[in-house]
Order: sequence, then C-alpha cells, then structure tokens
Amino acid sequence: MKELYSYIQFQFFRERELLIIPEIFLAICAVIILFISPFLKKEGFTKIGYISLIVLFISQFFILKDIFYSKLIFDGFFIIDSFGSFLKSLILIGAGLIIFFYLTVSNPKSLRRSEFSILFLISVVGMLLMISSNNLLSLFMSMELQSLALYILVSFSRDDFVSSEAGVKYFIIGSLSTCIFLFGTSLIYGLVGSTSFSEISLFMSDLYSTPTMLIIGLIFILVSLSLKISAAPFHMWTPDVYQGAPSIVTTLLSTLPKIAAFGVLIRLLVYPFGEIIIDWGKILIILSISSMLIGSLGALRQTDIKRLMAYSTINHIGFILMALIPGSEDGITSICIYLIFYITMNLGMFLFILNMQRDQVSVTAIKDLSGLYKTQPLMAGCLSIILFSMAGIPPMAGFIGKLIILNIIIDNNLFFLAIIAVLTSVIAAFYYIRLIKSIFFDEPIDDLDIISNNHSKYMLCGFAFFNLTVVLYPQF
Repeated sequence: MKELYSYIQFQFFRERELLIIPEIFLAICAVIILFISPFLKKEGFTKIGYISLIVLFISQFFILKDIFYSKLIFDGFFIIDSFGSFLKSLILIGAGLIIFFYLTVSNPKSLRRSEFSILFLISVVGMLLMISSNNLLSLFMSMELQSLALYILVSFSRDDFVSSEAGVKYFIIGSLSTCIFLFGTSLIYGLVGSTSFSEISLFMSDLYSTPTMLIIGLIFILVSLSLKISAAPFHMWTPDVYQGAPSIVTTLLSTLPKIAAFGVLIRLLVYPFGEIIIDWGKILIILSISSMLIGSLGALRQTDIKRLMAYSTINHIGFILMALIPGSEDGITSICIYLIFYITMNLGMFLFILNMQRDQVSVTAIKDLSGLYKTQPLMAGCLSIILFSMAGIPPMAGFIGKLIILNIIIDNNLFFLAIIAVLTSVIAAFYYIRLIKSIFFDEPIDDLDIISNNHSKYMLCGFAFFNLTVVLYPQF
C-alpha cells in the first residue's frame, strides 16, 4: 500500500500540469454536478445547464492557454498539440452554443431534466479524448465514453416511442461499430505488437512491402469510423436516428461527433499509416463518392426537414473526406476551415428547427415552411442565407469551403473526383432551393408560431451574418 501511494504521489508531481487539461477538468465537474443535481429541485435542469455552460467556458480557457503546447502524456496514450487544441476549441464552442439552445428554446417536458446536461458533458469529454488519443486502446475507450452518453441522449424522451426506437437503432449500430473497431485493432496489434500510434509509425517505416493483414485491419477501423461519421454506404442509421431523436440531440449528433471523428481520422491515417496513403486513399475515394451521391440523391424525396438534414450531413461528409485523400497539410487545413463553416450552417439550421412550432407543438415537415416569409420575413431571410450557404452558392461561406477543397483536389490531379463533387453539389442545391422556394413563394397552409425567443432571433441573425460576410475576410 505504501508503494502504491508513493507511485501515485510520484505521478502527481511528475505530471502535475495534467490537472488543468480540459478533459480532466470537465470529467471532475461532471461528477460534481451529478452529486449536486438531486439537491436542486425547482428548475434544477436550468441551473445545471448554466453551470455546465460556465464549465465549458472555463475549459475553453484551459485549451487556449496552451494552444501552442505540444507533449505526449500518460505514457504516450494521449497527445496535446495545436491541431488537437484547435478541434477541441471548436467542439467546446459548439457544445456551449448547443447548451445555450437547450436553455433558451421551448423543450418538451421529457427533456427538462438535469441528467441531460450531465450526459452532454460526459459525451464532450469523450470527444475531446478522442482527438487527443495517440493509441488505439485510448481511442477505443474515448469513443465508447462518447457513444454511451449519446445512446442515452438519443432515447432521452422516454414517453416518445419514436425516440426510443431511434435510441435502439443507434445503440445496435454503435455496438456493431465497436466490434468492427476492436477486430481491426486486434489484427494490427497481432502484426505490430503494439497499439501505440508511434510504434505503428515506426513499424510502417521499416517495411519493404505492406502485409495484407495490416491493410485489412485498417479497413475494419475505417469502416467503424465511417459508421461514426455517417459516411455512405455505412449511413443506414442516420435518417431514422436524426428524425427520431429529440431535435436538440439531433443538433448535437450532426455537429460535434463529426468534428471528433475527423480529428481521429486525420491523426490515425496521416501519422501512423502515412506510408500506405495509396491504399487508404482508394478507400476514402470510394467513401467520398458514395457519400456525395447518396447524400445528394437521397434527400430529393424527403418530406421531413430532419431527414433531409441527415442526407445533407452525408453529402457534406463526402465532401470533407475528399480533402483527406491527398494526406497533405493543405488538405488538413481545408478540412479545419470547412468544419468551421459546416458547424455554423448546421447550428443555424437546427436553431430554426428547434423553434418550428405550431400551437406550441414542434413540427418538422417541409410543407410547414410554406409562406414563412409573409409572417416572419427576418427569420425567412436568415434561414435562406444559411440554406444558400449549405448549397454552396457564392459568395456564402459554404461556397468558400467547397472551393478550397476543390482547389486541393485539382492540385493533386484528382479531376474525376472534382467533377463528381461539382455534379453532386448541383443536385444537392436543388433540395436546398426547394426549401427557399417553399419559404418565399408557396401559399401558407397553416402559419407557424411567431418566434418570440429573442435569443434565437439574434443568434440566427448572427449565423446568417457570418455565412454571408466570411468572404470579406480573405485571411480567415
């Protein structure tokens, strides 16, 4: 017992700076909030929500303080670097905005529980750990921490059968993804003798030819991660879960886990498996093309906005995957820029969906947007700007993001991929413009409730303004 205490004390003093890394701070705060939540009876979910918002803000400070810091921690299981810090900062900003949405919009009674914010914080901890993972084992643990919290959040509305069904579907697909990931990891460990990214990179650099089993192991891991990011043909769960989950949870699913998963993909493929870029590049080409095709064509016949947004996400994922194929620094930079635009577009769109109500009952059918311009012209204008941006219409942010990625693809002589990307973007533009046509030119069937929430109005205007004016900042 004495030796154990001495070892813990040694680790504490050797890595005392770890006490202020955001993941540890967030995890400790989540546990403290869990203990105090039963004592906050009246409007407890609101108080816990604001406490969670403060915790996220403080965590952001810890990241920005050491954004240029680089070090391996916990015996190389995790890494702190500028790339990870940037993505973590983006996740925390998105998480803060989603919690703020949760606190300011009108939520159904089933969501007004303090457990929501606690589970939300736990899932954010998992995402941050995913980005910092430098070992397949730590990556697996981080993914599971994030996923377990998300399984519960998707089925959080216990009285809603559709939400429970979505939770079961998401849990089954997530469990399958976990098994596939572990199988791929076991194959790689059997060949390399280690799960560390550094050891795998060292092993790869000494090879004259790549063992087939190593490529098979990597394929299994890529399939697992494709399920996480909703890349086709592993997208089957996305429309049903997006539609069935509470809208605030769908907002979370469509944004933050995607950023974390792309952080993992970049760190995993470019560093330890950079020597076999030809092999995994071909896999990414297939995933990218199929995602863009299915995402653009699948949305054409949708009548529910949340299902349409699911296919929109699949289409955007295919576009982002293109930038990773060259494995270059410019490609990674373009992904980071696109993710900023992607998160602002999606958050803006879902903020409006959260406020779509008729007689104080949430509605999500596309026909409910008919004639919105006549009753709420400002909201209609802001929503149209965001939709134009998602369609990639110049000079919106979405167009700038797509243009940067297309430049990377063309510079690497992947012309066929650029042509497919442009064609699918044209198809995707149809269903975005169809929504705008419904907003401005269709006769209203039954008016939506006027948005009385000033916070939502200001934030929706802010998202629209950002997407409209980003072209004015060429050094962004």
